[in-house]
This record gives sequence, C-alpha cells and structure tokens, in this order.
Amino acid sequence: MLIRQKTILSLLNCVRKPLSATVFVKLMFLLREETDLQKEEAFYDFLPYHYGPFSFALYRELGDLRQNGYLTPTENRVELCHEMLASIKERVEELPYAIRQAVAGIIDRYGGWNQDALIADVYARYPWYATNSQLVNRDSTISRKAKKAALAVYTTGYQGKSVDSFFNGLLKRGINAIIDVRANPVSRKYGFSLRRLSEITKKLNLIYYHVPSLGVPSKLRSDLDGYESYKRLLNLYEKELLKTVEGDITKVGQLMRERPSILLCFENDVRYCHRSRLAEAVSRSCGLQVVHL
Repeated sequence: MLIRQKTILSLLNCVRKPLSATVFVKLMFLLREETDLQKEEAFYDFLPYHYGPFSFALYRELGDLRQNGYLTPTENRVELCHEMLASIKERVEELPYAIRQAVAGIIDRYGGWNQDALIADVYARYPWYATNSQLVNRDSTISRKAKKAALAVYTTGYQGKSVDSFFNGLLKRGINAIIDVRANPVSRKYGFSLRRLSEITKKLNLIYYHVPSLGVPSKLRSDLDGYESYKRLLNLYEKELLKTVEGDITKVGQLMRERPSILLCFENDVRYCHRSRLAEAVSRSCGLQVVHL
C-alpha cells in the first residue's frame, strides 16, 4: 500500500467518525498545504473544482481502498470499515512518525469544524481553489473569471507530474485545449491514457484533441539510449515524417489560433521530444510564437 493511501487511513482513524466527501477532501487538502507533506512529491496534488480543492487521484485511490475493504462502500461519505480496524491500525503504524504527527495536528485543529465553516475558511485563505466552485455565490469577492492565456504554440510533457498537478498548471495559465500528439496515448501513470485524459478534460470544461498522425511510431523509438539517438530520431521526424502530415499541422495551427492550446507528449525535457520540432512546424503554419512549458 502506498504511503499516501496509508495517510488516508491515518486521517480517518484519527478523526474517528464518518466524514462527508467534501469535508474529507478539505482535510486532505489542508494536510497537503499546512504540513511538511507539501514537500512530498508523491502526495496528492489538488486543483479547483466544483466544491473547491479536489484531487482526481485521491478519489481514484478512495475507490481502491473501498474495493479492498478498508472503507465502507458508501460513496457520499468516507468511513473506515470496522471489520478491518486491526489491519488498518497496522497500516497506520507503518507510517513515519512525522506523517502521523502531521495528521494528528490537522485533526486537532480542524476535525471539529462543521462543513460550512471548513469550506468558508478554505475558500477565504486559498481563493484560487474556489474559482470553479458551485458553492460560491454571485456576490462573493472570489473571482469567477478564469484567466486566459495569450495565443501561442504552447507545449508540455507530463513526465514527473500527477494528473492533478498537470491540470492545475493548465488552469492557472488559462489554457483551454489539449492537443495530444502521442501516436499511442497509453500510460501507466494514472490520468494520462486517452480515455481518462479526455474524461478529466471534459469535467474541467476544457477541450481534448488527439492527433496520432503527428506522433512518432513506436517502432522508431525502440533503440533510444541517449541524447544522440534521440537527436537522430528527431531529425528523421522533422525531415521525413512531418512532410507527410502537412494538412494536420495546418489544422493544429488553426486550433491554436482559435483558443489557447497546448501540444502534449510525455517527455519533460523538450530536447528529447518530437514536440520540439512539431511546435516549430506549427508555428510556421500559424504565425504564433513557440512557448515550451
């Protein structure tokens, strides 16, 4: 079991009562923001959603814990399964002492707050995470207007990012559409396979396009073992493959002139990714500046 999943069990064991899903997520968010867990890259990240800060990865792992019997199956509340308390205690005791202390501190401070008070406090102190909330009324001082990025040929890679961190970054920058340029949009990292990525994009009122013709065929990537081999592949991609997909390049350029959009692939370092060469071709097509994020 992952440390972050054990941390969920620790929080619920510490609070010792069922929690509404909204309260539970707020407490996990505060644990992330107000303890040393903010330094843990493997812990949950959050983004602004319907009821304030939210984590798609956290909700997925709640489902895993329910399926494995640690939590009761009721989805509108989060509660430990009493038949598993002995096993849960063992999992909690496996956590580093510092994490258990961090959990205890958050519950000591916020565990007795009711839902309305907790929401009001989080929204007041972390207003970014309330920008997409359905609970904010029209008279609120929280801005309801999403930032909109200037038009450009944006590119990014999701390597090393959680799905929540990735989308939070896009929302903060005001990017409205993802143009997935992987030939095969599969990933062992949660949230980045085609189906899941398109689902989350839709939930966040963004647009998702997949243009597989602009990707690199898997057979050409089999023997990559260093920068020089990547460079040879990218030269081949630019000189030969891109010439066969000029129509798709033009279409992507048109999309990027319509709304702030980003070319998505895997590699974090753009020097090792075909999107570097693709972005230049799209830029020549649409006249927009290339910005690698």
